[in-house]
Amino acid sequence: MQTGLRFIFILSMGLWIGSIFFFAFIAAPGIFKVLPRETAGNVVSEIFPKYYMIAYVFGTLALLSALLMRFYGFRHGTLHVLTVIFLVIMLGLAVFAGNVIRPQAVETRAQMRSVGENAPEYREMQRKFSALHTNSAMANGAILILGIAILFINAYTIRE
Repeated sequence: MQTGLRFIFILSMGLWIGSIFFFAFIAAPGIFKVLPRETAGNVVSEIFPKYYMIAYVFGTLALLSALLMRFYGFRHGTLHVLTVIFLVIMLGLAVFAGNVIRPQAVETRAQMRSVGENAPEYREMQRKFSALHTNSAMANGAILILGIAILFINAYTIRE
C-alpha cells in the first residue's frame, strides 16, 4: 500500500507540475508566436478548462495520497505537514484561478471583442483583462513554485 500511495503521489505531482511547465513555457508562447493574437487567444481559451481539470484531478489525487500516507503512518513529521499545507494552498489557487479568474477573463475578452478596439471603453476592458491575466499568471506561478518545493521535499525525505 505504501508503494502504491507514493506512486500515486509522485505521478500526480509530476503530471500536474509538468502540465503547468509545458503550458507556460512551451505551448502558450508557441501558440502566440505562430498564430494571430485573436486566434491564439481562442486556442488558449479552449485549452484552459482542460488545463484546470488536470489541476483539480491530480491535485486532489496528490492531496488524498499524502493524507492517506499520513493516516497509515507511512509519512509523518513537519515536512509532510508542510507538503499537505502546500497542496491545500495549490488546490485553492487552482480552483480560484479556474472558477473565479478564468470566467471573468472570458467575459471581459468577449466584451472587448463586442465593442471593438476603437470604442472608448475598450482601454478600460483591456486593463481589466490584463489585471486578470496577471492574477492568473501569479496564481499559476505560485502553484508551480510550491509544486517544485513539494517535489524537493519528497526527494529529500525518501529513505534509501
